Amino acid sequence: MKIEEGIEEIKNVPGGLGLILVDAQESLLKGIQKKDELISALLVLIQSAKLFNLPLFVTEQVPDKLGSTAEKLMPYLLDTNRIAKNSFSVFGADDFKYDLLDHDLSHLLIVGIETPICIYLSAIDARKAGYEVTILSDCVGARRTEDESVVLEKLEKAGCHILPLESFLYGYMGTAEHPSFRQISKLVRER
Repeated sequence: MKIEEGIEEIKNVPGGLGLILVDAQESLLKGIQKKDELISALLVLIQSAKLFNLPLFVTEQVPDKLGSTAEKLMPYLLDTNRIAKNSFSVFGADDFKYDLLDHDLSHLLIVGIETPICIYLSAIDARKAGYEVTILSDCVGARRTEDESVVLEKLEKAGCHILPLESFLYGYMGTAEHPSFRQISKLVRER
């Protein structure tokens, strides 16, 4: 799918757009390739999502054993409910499904870790549940980049939109007249 088509899908969401941050836990991030770049991109995305007033869902894989979301992200998530899960797909967590149903969403942005496991299974389940799905390619991470490449290609063939963060941000705003343009541009430049 072309980038332009993915952006048009996001801009023309009939219900709403929601962001799911999957398992960005300190202990899981340790083995992720390009971990620092991933955290940097997630910080920009989380702050931008708040400026856009997007609903934000945060999951943590077995937090009593694996710990909580990365410390660098926490200051931006203080007012966000974190949902514990033991399933690999976010859709296996009843609390997540109940929270999701409280919003009129038709399109989900899925980011976090790990691409070949939780991101993949969550995106497939979201598509099965009837959601449009966008994966932000620089906002997901994996232990092995070759696995990540294969999975992103598979997800695109399954109907998911694969876009880089900046394409999403500027595509969502559409114009320099957007009320958050200056703030978003500053976040991007400082990344």
